[in-house]
Amino acid sequence: MKSALMKLFNVVLFVLFVLAANTFAQEVRQVESIQIDAGDLSVMFCDNSKSPDELSGIDRLVNVKQSAEYDAFDPTTEGASAGLNFEHIISGHDSPNNKFTPRHGPYTLIALPGGQSVVLRRLASDSPWRVASSLKYTVVAPHYIDFEFRCTPEDASLFGERGSAIFFFANYMNDVLDTALQFRGCRSSDSSEEWISADAPSGHPDWNRGGNYRALTADEIPYDEDMSFRLNSWTYDWPRITQPFYYGRADHGMTFILMFDRLVTAADQIRFSLYKFKLPKHPRPAWDFQYVVNRMQSGKECGFQGRLVWKKFVSLADCLREYETWSSDSASD
Repeated sequence: MKSALMKLFNVVLFVLFVLAANTFAQEVRQVESIQIDAGDLSVMFCDNSKSPDELSGIDRLVNVKQSAEYDAFDPTTEGASAGLNFEHIISGHDSPNNKFTPRHGPYTLIALPGGQSVVLRRLASDSPWRVASSLKYTVVAPHYIDFEFRCTPEDASLFGERGSAIFFFANYMNDVLDTALQFRGCRSSDSSEEWISADAPSGHPDWNRGGNYRALTADEIPYDEDMSFRLNSWTYDWPRITQPFYYGRADHGMTFILMFDRLVTAADQIRFSLYKFKLPKHPRPAWDFQYVVNRMQSGKECGFQGRLVWKKFVSLADCLREYETWSSDSASD
């Protein structure tokens, strides 16, 4: 009797396993684009099969409850409606591969089980830098997109003697109320933390209609004198960032907040970037960021996590509270 029951139990387990496997296979699928709705957000994700005419990442981001007709990202400039778009891998030496390599070649978009997450995946064999990478997006009610970037170099020698790498991500915004990035930081070495309104002024010899900001305790990343693609590699001396998040005041009373699980460690750092290529014709800045690995090591995975917030602006305190709540929740997980 026990033997018969055990056989029946094993058969039931096998059937359940097959059903679960089939369901998983049906839910995990490759797509060119997919819309995910959760809470107040409606989000369209795209692969890069049509790049550079259509960029990968978030193609459209709308808060249907608070501003249903307003896409967070530039809806009219051809090929520029993009957020959390992986745009460059930049070394410290001159190379044609410093420009736009993630926009070219296969970057597969996979819809994951549960209907709330997608992931962009690239094989090292498809990257001129021989870097495998993934960028996962999860839409979370009421108005969040959580994201995670992972990368592993197969051949770190491609990044030269210094071994540093800048992974650059772009957000091409729609019309905004204020071009500047707003973050917590210090204006000088002897000043205290405050809100900084950073508008990327000219002055640096490699300035090109925008600039980059680093953490208070972070060092500058050196690069060769003969490097031709320099606009993303330098940073202002001051002000500097003290907390790993920024926000921007968009049109229609909306605010765009990006937050990260780190600011600076011994191995890596997050930097903020602002570019104004479409100004003054359109009030549409690029509110960008960089993930910098100080020294790439073959076979060693690295990466970061973050959260995007798209909602009505409430106050400076509310923006800070969004970051502190997420940071606290992430630390307790």
